[in-house]
Amino acid sequence: EELTEYTRALPKTRLVRFQERRGLMLARMEGIWRASGEVIVCLDSHVEATPGWLEPLLARIREDRTRLVVPSIDGIGTDEFEYTVFG
Repeated sequence: EELTEYTRALPKTRLVRFQERRGLMLARMEGIWRASGEVIVCLDSHVEATPGWLEPLLARIREDRTRLVVPSIDGIGTDEFEYTVFG
């Protein structure tokens, strides 16, 4: 399949498929359980990460490894599609 071939070429990437649909949260948790990194980042399919988005999150985690951190989310207006910084 096309996705399988594509992910084989990606470094540090593993494609996991369930036999049956299990829902977003269980799929995400399965990925977390199989992960081996020091920090785990989960992004939804509609998220577009901009340059420099990760470093501030890693800095907060470095300050206190018990933290769960989330980024500020910018917005795009529904009428005029204007970009708004919420951070």
